[in-house]
Amino acid sequence: MIFRHCISFLLLMVCMLLLPLTARADGMVSELTLSLSTDKACYSPGSTVTFTSEGTVPEGKTLFVRYRHGNDIIQKDAFTFTQGKTWKWQPPTNDFVGYLVDIYYVEDTKEHILGTIAVDVSSDWTRFPRYGFVAEFDNYSGTIDKNANIEAEMKYLNRLHINGVQFQDWHWKHHRPVKFDENGNFVAWYQDVSNRWIGTEYVKKYIEVQHRYGMKSIFYNLCFGAWKDYETDHVSAEWGLYKKDSNGNLYQDYHGLPSSWQSNIFLMNPGNPNWQNYLMDRNGEVYANYDFDGYQIDQLGGRGDVFEKNGNMIDLQYNYRLFLKAMKGHRKDKRLVMNCVGGYGTHDICDAKLDDGTRTVDFCYNEVWDTQPSFESLYEIIKSNDKESDHSLQTVYAAYINFDKADHAWDFADQNVNTPGALLTDAVMFAIGGSHLEMGDHMLTREYFPAAPLAMSDELKTALVRYYDFLTAYQNWLRGVSSKAAYSAHVSVNGNTVKAWPPQANSIVTFAKTVGNSDVVHFLNFSNTSDLSWRDLNGTRQKPTRKNNLAVTIQTNRKVSKLWVASPDSHAGAVQELSFEQIGNQLTFTLPSLEYWTMVVMEGESQIYLTGEAVKKDGYGAYDLSQAIPLNKASGGNVYKTTVYLKGNELFKFTDGRDWGYCKSYCSEYENYQFNSHIQLAHLSTFGNDYKFCVPESGYYDITINLDSMRIVVKKADPMAIEGVTLDVAANKDHAPWYSLAGDRAPNPHKGIYVKKGRKVVFK
Repeated sequence: MIFRHCISFLLLMVCMLLLPLTARADGMVSELTLSLSTDKACYSPGSTVTFTSEGTVPEGKTLFVRYRHGNDIIQKDAFTFTQGKTWKWQPPTNDFVGYLVDIYYVEDTKEHILGTIAVDVSSDWTRFPRYGFVAEFDNYSGTIDKNANIEAEMKYLNRLHINGVQFQDWHWKHHRPVKFDENGNFVAWYQDVSNRWIGTEYVKKYIEVQHRYGMKSIFYNLCFGAWKDYETDHVSAEWGLYKKDSNGNLYQDYHGLPSSWQSNIFLMNPGNPNWQNYLMDRNGEVYANYDFDGYQIDQLGGRGDVFEKNGNMIDLQYNYRLFLKAMKGHRKDKRLVMNCVGGYGTHDICDAKLDDGTRTVDFCYNEVWDTQPSFESLYEIIKSNDKESDHSLQTVYAAYINFDKADHAWDFADQNVNTPGALLTDAVMFAIGGSHLEMGDHMLTREYFPAAPLAMSDELKTALVRYYDFLTAYQNWLRGVSSKAAYSAHVSVNGNTVKAWPPQANSIVTFAKTVGNSDVVHFLNFSNTSDLSWRDLNGTRQKPTRKNNLAVTIQTNRKVSKLWVASPDSHAGAVQELSFEQIGNQLTFTLPSLEYWTMVVMEGESQIYLTGEAVKKDGYGAYDLSQAIPLNKASGGNVYKTTVYLKGNELFKFTDGRDWGYCKSYCSEYENYQFNSHIQLAHLSTFGNDYKFCVPESGYYDITINLDSMRIVVKKADPMAIEGVTLDVAANKDHAPWYSLAGDRAPNPHKGIYVKKGRKVVFK
């Protein structure tokens, strides 16, 4: 149910956040008696964070507040608690960084965690979008204190670090969002298409409160919607979108709505310039009367064959591209988001750019339906969005949990959202690098946002705070790199079935990604379910059995220097650094716990090798890794370089080790990707097809691999640059080894080109 009473809502929130939890693992104890909050959902670099703490703490204990980025402690201070205590913190000025702040004390060498909260420092909210919604703008004739409700609702969204809010069904007519009277005066109250009353003061109040919290306010509308009376408002039927009946006669396409509503929605051609200009004028009225930050654009998925009124067939997906270019070109200062309904139009939406290269949409937004029901399909969406946006845009899912239960809520004794279904879906979405549009004044379970057939339990509300803290605090490990950094990890857990992504029934499932100098392995608990659909249609998913102290072995070529874990299900996301043993390629440790989701981060150096037909040596197989050529790690950053002779039109790729049983490959996103004088840059991929690179002609090439950005540069070596190397290195004043350009050790270099400490040297 929608929260109608501000006081009861606030009391509920206080109670749920003070629920004590007790769990012990690896020197850490969860007490969680403090509820922490911040004054904003996200912060610009250089801003000051204001915290507030409520709750209780044990007497006589020395408390500390700690600010961490991953496992790195940024700052630690003594902390004195009083009820309602506020204090300030100045984060580092680094942009696009997540932090976790915890309050704790130490007793008997164990850290007792009293409370945690995340902080996001980002100059642009679309880098890590956490999208929410609002859809109720009525005070029910004075029966509720709507302003108080708005404050309470946004306080909760702020606690979830929601940084963008979509305004659903806020407008008057779809083709005339803002209502004016016959004298041109702004109308204070009107009814939307479903006959719900909308108060403009409450729309404005939501925007004002959201901006106070640092959130952005985005208005919703279709890209092609018009009411039945559109011609009276100077919209021409010539601009419409048409279909053909069985006799070949044209009729205007429309979306049918209940007969009691004000109108069906008649569709216009989004590529028609006259319609675009008309709607840009209407959007100008929106921005003139409301302080919105952008436009959430909707569509209706595939419509089959569609036509102009003159009978010419229309490429609807391409016309979405034209629509986006027109809207962005009209107001470059405003943000655009467009729905890829069931994946329809993904290419033309995520790839659309202005002539100057400006992308039209600011992140990818996918309303996910029964055509994409599996957990596996969620990652396929991210991969598709990544590729179509040249790996520049994040993904937000509009995905409705417990859809069938919500449709027949009255048939269920329990009319709550199923907590295990919601949490496992969020765990997977967050672990694979996405976020979930699900939270407003209720949790979304239907595509009609005002509908709230299912309520949220206190347990779910508490858990969501932990999950969104986790999504925010660890955003640099979860969403800092795109899908091309994913790989299949080799993991075993004593006494348990472990499967690498995609999920399999009755298994612990791992999803792995390389992030800078770390490998990140997510453990997802599917061990007691055969249901591999994120939808949990009837709310039947069972809570997974919590597993404790799991003996884990991971095969890795990385020389691990530090290992740490974190989980939204344990210690409110606080980091636990673990001891481990590494012998060769085998790294073993004890995983403290796994309920829904635990993240393991292995920090340390790696090595990159070149292999393939292009560098095959006589007498050896093309992919004999014992002959693979090592790249040299450059100083600073996660960059590797070499200069090597490549055979023209022969394939090559890269690995992180010399054993095919354990190493991961760094490949191309496209088959037989060819570098030439015009194309020197490409993306690296560690997941999916074993696609390779090539060059058109034989010769020496400079190769640079950046594992932070997962990009590779290959270009012809410059002989002048090689000749210009100073000879102080050539004089062999230190004991660093020499290598040939083929990567072989050269103890006694003579005439030719050699590499030492990453620098090319010529001996004449």
